[in-house]
Amino acid sequence: MDDAVDALPPGGRTEWLTAGDGTRLRTMRWDAVIEEPRGSVVLLNGRTEFIEKYCEVIRELLERRFAVFTLDWRGQGLSSRALSDPLRGDVADFAQFDEDLRLFMERVVYPQAPRPLIALAHSMGGNILLRFLHREPKAFSCSVLTAPMLAIKTAPFPAWFARSVARMQVMAGAGTAYIWGGGPDAWTHPFEGNVVTTDRRRYARAEALLRAQPALRLASPSFRWLSAAFDSMAWTRQADFAGAIETPVLLVGAARDKIVHPGADMRLIRRLKKGT
Repeated sequence: MDDAVDALPPGGRTEWLTAGDGTRLRTMRWDAVIEEPRGSVVLLNGRTEFIEKYCEVIRELLERRFAVFTLDWRGQGLSSRALSDPLRGDVADFAQFDEDLRLFMERVVYPQAPRPLIALAHSMGGNILLRFLHREPKAFSCSVLTAPMLAIKTAPFPAWFARSVARMQVMAGAGTAYIWGGGPDAWTHPFEGNVVTTDRRRYARAEALLRAQPALRLASPSFRWLSAAFDSMAWTRQADFAGAIETPVLLVGAARDKIVHPGADMRLIRRLKKGT
């Protein structure tokens, strides 16, 4: 990794999509650098993330002769943000992400991507991908999930309490407020004590990207986002959910993950027909 050249690879093409509710979605694609590519990777990032953060991954995939397709989820990156406070992560229901991914696949990926199609998804992107694979078991030849968001750590509160509070706040009309302890302090914490990574250089690079492009910043989520996330995670953990997925899944977790529960990963793998 060379920070001096750590920018999006050349040749990327941006295409803007408009969802049914008017949300504008930024998508990008890179054609493979050879005439006979090995296939296409659909890259789905996590909460707070953005296309630029994956510059290194995109470059390495291109070097390995894959085409790359990716997007900014609604409410983050350069895609539309629903609230007057653009730093507040918000979504009413993860079904909105389902529709965004379906639109992206139908308008951008299916018509242009060399086969086979491979999905690579991280954290929240992994949750959304699993929902898609549940409904579209033949869409991808295989998939890779890194630290998928199946269950999140809510200390000092138990998960059932955090979910109940989020739901009550939504019912009380405060769903778009920041979660307790949250706020607009996006990427203002020192590396020491952060819960995201142990890689100092990549942490510094992400901070540098956000300083250079403040519009990419995203801070804490709303109660509504949290409630929707709990609902989606609960669905992916149901016993019959994984059984409907035909796509081979390689899952990579982190034993010391401070955000998602690694134990939920193992339970999912045991239930998948083709999980590793």
